[in-house]
Amino acid sequence: MPYWSIFCLYCRGYIIDALLECVPTAKQADPAYKRLFRAEPGAALACPYCNGLIGFDAQGRPVVPQSGWPVFRYGEAELKLKRAADGESPTTPLADWALRCRFVQPGTHPPLTTYTYAEQVPPDESVP
Repeated sequence: MPYWSIFCLYCRGYIIDALLECVPTAKQADPAYKRLFRAEPGAALACPYCNGLIGFDAQGRPVVPQSGWPVFRYGEAELKLKRAADGESPTTPLADWALRCRFVQPGTHPPLTTYTYAEQVPPDESVP
């Protein structure tokens, strides 16, 4: 998966593992997914801590994304598979697993507690 790790622009949560494999497969087919993977302009990731949308500039630095860029969010089903792959019980809340195993340095928000999953938005969601 991507080599980049960043602090969220809004909540300062540390995204050390972007978990882009947890974006639903259908969304991974979008050409903008590769731009997000490579930390290039043209795509936005919803922060797992605060839902803020994060994009990248031409130098790979996090920026507020431009209007119209496609938004990529984690799928709840994909995160549950990742949780299982980490050896966690299916009864462990995703937020507890994320804090312990994946998003261990929250800023102003704990991970996945108020997250909007891919299943909860239109498939063509873009930055307003």
